[in-house]
Amino acid sequence: MTGPAIMFKLLPAWLTLPVLIILYKPLCRLLPRLDRDAYVRRTVEACNHFYARRFRAIPFSERLLFLPYCLRDPDCPTEIDPDQGLICTPSCPRVCRLQEMRQLALELGYRDAFIVVSGRLHQKEGVLRSRNFLLHRIKEHRPRGVLGCLCPRDLREKYLRPEHIAANGTLGRHGILVIPQVCLLENSRCRGSKVVWQKLEQLIRSSS
Repeated sequence: MTGPAIMFKLLPAWLTLPVLIILYKPLCRLLPRLDRDAYVRRTVEACNHFYARRFRAIPFSERLLFLPYCLRDPDCPTEIDPDQGLICTPSCPRVCRLQEMRQLALELGYRDAFIVVSGRLHQKEGVLRSRNFLLHRIKEHRPRGVLGCLCPRDLREKYLRPEHIAANGTLGRHGILVIPQVCLLENSRCRGSKVVWQKLEQLIRSSS
Protein backbone atom coordinates (compact mmCIF):
# COMPACT_ATOMS: atom_id res chain seq x y z
CA MET A 1 0.00 0.00 0.00
CA THR A 2 1.42 3.42 -0.96
CA GLY A 3 2.05 6.29 1.47
CA PRO A 4 -0.94 8.40 0.32
CA ALA A 5 -3.23 5.36 0.46
CA ILE A 6 -2.18 4.60 4.06
CA MET A 7 -2.74 8.23 5.05
CA PHE A 8 -6.24 8.28 3.57
CA LYS A 9 -7.09 5.03 5.36
CA LEU A 10 -6.22 6.67 8.68
CA LEU A 11 -8.33 9.79 8.10
CA PRO A 12 -11.82 10.06 9.63
CA ALA A 13 -14.55 9.70 7.01
CA TRP A 14 -15.65 13.34 7.19
CA LEU A 15 -12.11 14.52 6.35
CA THR A 16 -11.30 12.09 3.53
CA LEU A 17 -13.15 13.88 0.72
CA PRO A 18 -11.80 17.42 1.24
CA VAL A 19 -8.26 16.13 1.81
CA LEU A 20 -8.35 13.99 -1.35
CA ILE A 21 -9.48 16.99 -3.40
CA ILE A 22 -7.06 19.50 -1.86
CA LEU A 23 -4.07 17.17 -2.28
CA TYR A 24 -4.84 16.04 -5.84
CA LYS A 25 -2.82 18.68 -7.73
CA PRO A 26 0.11 18.78 -5.28
CA LEU A 27 0.38 14.96 -5.41
CA CYS A 28 0.29 15.01 -9.23
CA ARG A 29 3.27 17.36 -9.21
CA LEU A 30 5.18 15.41 -6.54
CA LEU A 31 4.35 11.94 -7.89
CA PRO A 32 4.47 11.97 -11.72
CA ARG A 33 3.60 8.27 -11.83
CA LEU A 34 0.52 8.65 -9.65
CA ASP A 35 -2.36 6.56 -11.03
CA ARG A 36 -4.75 9.46 -11.54
CA ASP A 37 -7.73 7.31 -12.50
CA ALA A 38 -7.33 5.22 -9.34
CA TYR A 39 -7.08 8.44 -7.31
CA VAL A 40 -10.28 9.75 -8.91
CA ARG A 41 -12.09 6.50 -8.13
CA ARG A 42 -11.03 6.74 -4.50
CA THR A 43 -12.26 10.34 -4.42
CA VAL A 44 -15.63 9.35 -5.90
CA GLU A 45 -16.01 6.62 -3.28
CA ALA A 46 -15.40 9.22 -0.58
CA CYS A 47 -17.78 11.69 -2.26
CA ASN A 48 -20.62 9.20 -2.59
CA HIS A 49 -20.17 8.06 0.99
CA PHE A 50 -20.03 11.63 2.28
CA TYR A 51 -23.24 12.74 0.55
CA ALA A 52 -25.16 9.42 0.29
CA ARG A 53 -27.56 9.84 3.20
CA ARG A 54 -28.57 13.34 2.14
CA PHE A 55 -28.96 12.31 -1.49
CA ARG A 56 -31.22 9.39 -0.57
CA ALA A 57 -33.43 11.78 1.42
CA ILE A 58 -34.05 13.99 -1.63
CA PRO A 59 -37.32 13.14 -3.45
CA PHE A 60 -36.95 11.89 -7.01
CA SER A 61 -38.89 14.97 -8.15
CA GLU A 62 -36.03 17.18 -6.96
CA ARG A 63 -33.24 15.32 -8.76
CA LEU A 64 -31.59 15.52 -12.18
CA LEU A 65 -29.77 12.71 -13.97
CA PHE A 66 -26.92 13.30 -16.42
CA LEU A 67 -25.84 10.39 -18.62
CA PRO A 68 -22.90 10.38 -21.08
CA TYR A 69 -23.25 10.30 -24.82
CA CYS A 70 -20.33 7.86 -25.08
CA LEU A 71 -22.50 4.98 -23.80
CA ARG A 72 -24.73 5.10 -26.87
CA ASP A 73 -24.88 2.34 -29.48
CA PRO A 74 -22.18 2.83 -32.18
CA ASP A 75 -24.92 3.04 -34.82
CA CYS A 76 -27.22 5.25 -32.73
CA PRO A 77 -29.62 7.06 -35.13
CA THR A 78 -30.73 9.72 -32.65
CA GLU A 79 -30.42 13.47 -33.05
CA ILE A 80 -28.53 16.09 -31.06
CA ASP A 81 -30.42 19.04 -29.60
CA PRO A 82 -28.17 21.85 -28.27
CA ASP A 83 -30.54 22.45 -25.32
CA GLN A 84 -31.61 18.88 -24.54
CA GLY A 85 -28.60 16.78 -25.49
CA LEU A 86 -29.11 13.46 -27.27
CA ILE A 87 -32.78 12.97 -28.19
CA CYS A 88 -34.02 9.41 -28.57
CA THR A 89 -36.80 8.95 -31.11
CA PRO A 90 -39.79 6.70 -30.22
CA SER A 91 -39.34 4.81 -33.49
CA CYS A 92 -35.76 3.74 -32.72
CA PRO A 93 -35.59 -0.08 -33.11
CA ARG A 94 -32.51 -0.58 -30.95
CA VAL A 95 -32.48 -1.94 -27.40
CA CYS A 96 -30.48 0.75 -25.64
CA ARG A 97 -29.44 0.58 -21.99
CA LEU A 98 -28.69 4.30 -22.06
CA GLN A 99 -32.28 5.13 -22.95
CA GLU A 100 -33.52 2.53 -20.45
CA MET A 101 -31.69 4.33 -17.62
CA ARG A 102 -33.07 7.69 -18.71
CA GLN A 103 -36.59 6.29 -18.91
CA LEU A 104 -36.23 4.63 -15.50
CA ALA A 105 -35.33 7.96 -13.92
CA LEU A 106 -38.28 9.71 -15.55
CA GLU A 107 -40.69 6.95 -14.49
CA LEU A 108 -39.42 7.24 -10.91
CA GLY A 109 -40.26 10.95 -11.07
CA TYR A 110 -36.89 12.63 -11.66
CA ARG A 111 -37.24 16.30 -12.57
CA ASP A 112 -35.44 15.48 -15.83
CA ALA A 113 -32.75 13.24 -17.28
CA PHE A 114 -30.29 14.27 -19.98
CA ILE A 115 -27.89 12.42 -22.26
CA VAL A 116 -24.97 14.85 -22.39
CA VAL A 117 -23.22 15.28 -25.73
CA SER A 118 -19.51 16.08 -26.06
CA GLY A 119 -19.21 19.66 -27.28
CA ARG A 120 -15.55 18.95 -28.02
CA LEU A 121 -16.58 16.34 -30.61
CA HIS A 122 -19.54 18.27 -32.03
CA GLN A 123 -18.40 21.88 -32.17
CA LYS A 124 -19.95 22.46 -35.61
CA GLU A 125 -23.40 21.62 -34.27
CA GLY A 126 -23.39 24.44 -31.71
CA VAL A 127 -23.34 22.03 -28.79
CA LEU A 128 -22.13 23.37 -25.43
CA ARG A 129 -19.14 21.79 -23.74
CA SER A 130 -20.45 19.12 -21.37
CA ARG A 131 -19.58 21.07 -18.22
CA ASN A 132 -21.38 24.19 -19.48
CA PHE A 133 -24.37 22.10 -20.57
CA LEU A 134 -24.60 20.58 -17.09
CA LEU A 135 -24.38 23.96 -15.35
CA HIS A 136 -27.04 25.48 -17.65
CA ARG A 137 -29.48 22.63 -17.00
CA ILE A 138 -28.92 22.76 -13.23
CA LYS A 139 -29.50 26.52 -13.17
CA GLU A 140 -32.64 26.03 -15.27
CA HIS A 141 -34.21 23.22 -13.21
CA ARG A 142 -32.85 24.04 -9.73
CA PRO A 143 -32.67 20.46 -8.38
CA ARG A 144 -31.53 19.63 -4.86
CA GLY A 145 -29.75 16.47 -5.96
CA VAL A 146 -27.76 15.54 -9.08
CA LEU A 147 -26.63 12.11 -10.22
CA GLY A 148 -23.89 12.22 -12.84
CA CYS A 149 -22.36 9.41 -14.86
CA LEU A 150 -19.01 10.42 -16.38
CA CYS A 151 -15.47 9.28 -17.04
CA PRO A 152 -12.51 9.68 -14.64
CA ARG A 153 -10.76 12.11 -17.01
CA ASP A 154 -13.74 14.45 -17.21
CA LEU A 155 -14.19 14.43 -13.47
CA ARG A 156 -10.57 15.22 -12.64
CA GLU A 157 -10.20 17.89 -15.36
CA LYS A 158 -13.51 19.71 -14.82
CA TYR A 159 -14.76 19.12 -11.27
CA LEU A 160 -11.94 17.96 -8.98
CA ARG A 161 -11.31 21.37 -7.42
CA PRO A 162 -11.57 22.47 -3.77
CA GLU A 163 -13.82 25.42 -4.62
CA HIS A 164 -16.48 23.07 -6.00
CA ILE A 165 -16.90 21.06 -2.79
CA ALA A 166 -18.44 22.05 0.54
CA ALA A 167 -20.06 20.23 3.44
CA ASN A 168 -23.53 21.29 2.28
CA GLY A 169 -23.12 20.47 -1.42
CA THR A 170 -21.17 21.03 -4.61
CA LEU A 171 -20.90 23.76 -7.30
CA GLY A 172 -21.52 26.54 -4.78
CA ARG A 173 -18.92 28.65 -6.58
CA HIS A 174 -21.37 28.87 -9.51
CA GLY A 175 -24.27 30.05 -7.38
CA ILE A 176 -25.68 26.51 -7.32
CA LEU A 177 -25.78 24.09 -4.41
CA VAL A 178 -26.58 20.44 -5.12
CA ILE A 179 -26.06 17.14 -3.33
CA PRO A 180 -24.18 14.84 -5.72
CA GLN A 181 -23.73 11.17 -6.44
CA VAL A 182 -21.36 9.93 -9.13
CA CYS A 183 -21.19 6.77 -11.21
CA LEU A 184 -17.81 6.53 -12.96
CA LEU A 185 -17.35 4.94 -16.35
CA GLU A 186 -14.86 2.09 -16.66
CA ASN A 187 -12.64 4.10 -19.03
CA SER A 188 -12.26 7.55 -20.55
CA ARG A 189 -13.02 6.77 -24.19
CA CYS A 190 -15.21 9.30 -25.97
CA ARG A 191 -16.75 6.49 -28.02
CA GLY A 192 -17.72 3.01 -26.89
CA SER A 193 -17.25 3.54 -23.18
CA LYS A 194 -18.57 1.12 -20.55
CA VAL A 195 -20.25 1.30 -17.16
CA VAL A 196 -21.49 -1.15 -14.55
CA TRP A 197 -25.18 -0.79 -15.38
CA GLN A 198 -26.34 -2.43 -12.13
CA LYS A 199 -24.41 0.16 -10.11
CA LEU A 200 -25.86 3.01 -12.16
CA GLU A 201 -29.39 1.67 -11.72
CA GLN A 202 -28.83 1.26 -7.99
CA LEU A 203 -27.80 4.91 -7.69
CA ILE A 204 -30.78 6.08 -9.75
CA ARG A 205 -33.18 4.15 -7.50
CA SER A 206 -31.49 5.05 -4.20
CA SER A 207 -33.86 6.55 -1.65
CA SER A 208 -34.45 6.57 2.09
